[in-house]
Amino acid sequence: MKAPLSEKQIEVFDLVKTKLGKENVFLVGGSVRDALLGKENLDMDFAVRNDPKSVFSAFPYARYFEKYGTVSFRLDKVRVTIATFRKERSYLDHRHPSQVLFVKSLYEDYKRRDFTCNAIYMDGSLDVKDPTKRGVRDIKKGLLRVVGNPYRKLSEDPLRILRAYRFRLETGFRFTRRLEKAILETKDLIRRLNPDKVREELTKFPAEKRSDIVEELGLMSFLERKEADKAYNSATGGE
Repeated sequence: MKAPLSEKQIEVFDLVKTKLGKENVFLVGGSVRDALLGKENLDMDFAVRNDPKSVFSAFPYARYFEKYGTVSFRLDKVRVTIATFRKERSYLDHRHPSQVLFVKSLYEDYKRRDFTCNAIYMDGSLDVKDPTKRGVRDIKKGLLRVVGNPYRKLSEDPLRILRAYRFRLETGFRFTRRLEKAILETKDLIRRLNPDKVREELTKFPAEKRSDIVEELGLMSFLERKEADKAYNSATGGE
């Protein structure tokens, strides 16, 4: 199965393949999801077998985040992130993995991803790889499903709850019943996050929907009053 990419996306894909080797490079995440939906997404995330230092050597002008094995840069209007395949262990602070291990297989890498629709890969020949065996089907059905156990995945990083709501708004997908139940059981963990990270994520929501999300997840009591008022006023136009 193939997914159509725009001319600009193919140009970027070809550049990354030339630098890192066609057999090592996979497009993954939102740009693959949106290609399957017939949309162009100029945020292009690549997962690669190459070790992080060799990736940075190939793109020395990029920003380099050594701990997570990623580089990022812009190419015209395209925002590019390249990350070495990895697996993560123990989210002790409900936000960051305590250990990152670089691996060689996408069948290890996919397990750390959030939703099945974002865990679909495209290889150098533009063939789609669906390691969860549910991602393509969930896109066709309009379902938002967590990779693995939803309670564990949301407990590891409760910011994924806000991401779930944002993806639902952006795509029109429906939560699976297991995801809905896991959100109800874990949403209080958002209170343990850095308020700045929560506010940053909230700013990504359409202004007219932001106050609904704040109320539904009980974030009015979590944020400081003045910050909650700011988020609410931003969503309602100060009324």
